[in-house]
Amino acid sequence: MQSSIRFILDMREASAFIVHFGFDPESFDCLLGLFKEHYPVDANTGRPRKFAADMALALVLMYLHNTIKQETLCVLFGATAATISRTKNLGLDILETIFRSNPNDHRWRIAWPKVQEMKVFNNMIPSNTMFENETRVLNGVFGFIAGLNVPIETPEDDLEQNAYYKGWLSGHYSSQVLVFTPDECICWVRSNLPGSWNNAEIAKPLYENFSALSCPAPYRILADASFPLTPEMEKDFMAVTKHRQAAEWGMRVIKAAFPRLKLKLTSNKAKRSQILLVIWSLYNFRARHVGLNQIRTVYMQKWRDNRQLFEYYESLS
Repeated sequence: MQSSIRFILDMREASAFIVHFGFDPESFDCLLGLFKEHYPVDANTGRPRKFAADMALALVLMYLHNTIKQETLCVLFGATAATISRTKNLGLDILETIFRSNPNDHRWRIAWPKVQEMKVFNNMIPSNTMFENETRVLNGVFGFIAGLNVPIETPEDDLEQNAYYKGWLSGHYSSQVLVFTPDECICWVRSNLPGSWNNAEIAKPLYENFSALSCPAPYRILADASFPLTPEMEKDFMAVTKHRQAAEWGMRVIKAAFPRLKLKLTSNKAKRSQILLVIWSLYNFRARHVGLNQIRTVYMQKWRDNRQLFEYYESLS
């Protein structure tokens, strides 16, 4: 008798794939082609593996895309807890290898935009303006920055406990800062840092990207009050707040597409770093292949209406 997940994979119903794995069948197949290249046919014992490559990939994606317990995964996949655990860890290792070995692949790359891309992104943002001063405030803006707190298990080491404890949330957290562009992708991220650090401290390496070479005038990004603001920007805080909301939309999509981030991640820093790397890369892959993101809905609609401009944007990818 086949398992529930085997039935879903064989049926290839788009809605079922989105609900359970977070990807449509075409995007799943694209990932599977890369996954198969690294997935060993036999186990270390020399015996055939319990799962084929598509089942193993489905397991990893379902683990990240849901908050269900391992016992439920055992029922859905028709396997023991040991098999589920081994296959999940192997799958995460394979995805990490894929993303680390090809960091510049356009399908998932996380890269600071080039000047011509900044220009395109800045032209997208004013498509959603209401206030009189918005056009002036948004001059040169090509991205949005925000912080994300991910709960983690309590570290055993006392010093780590102190570093990762976030007082106003009354728990242990890993902190990250992400920059989103209007095409809904992540273009910069610094993650897996102690929860006691504030966003401005985490984002310090980002300031190096605002040199004349990497980010010439007038290009800039929007931030909230947790990052340093100039007096001029404080006067225009309403317009800044409205458009910086796009970063919160990005955070919402990350948590909706990868609800595993709502649960406590492991206190093992290396394993947690692997999970976060896989999630950031899968998020960009999902944004470029699946869509379903409010940032794209708000800022790219007029570009879709203008085919010539939209094709120019596509040529930059």
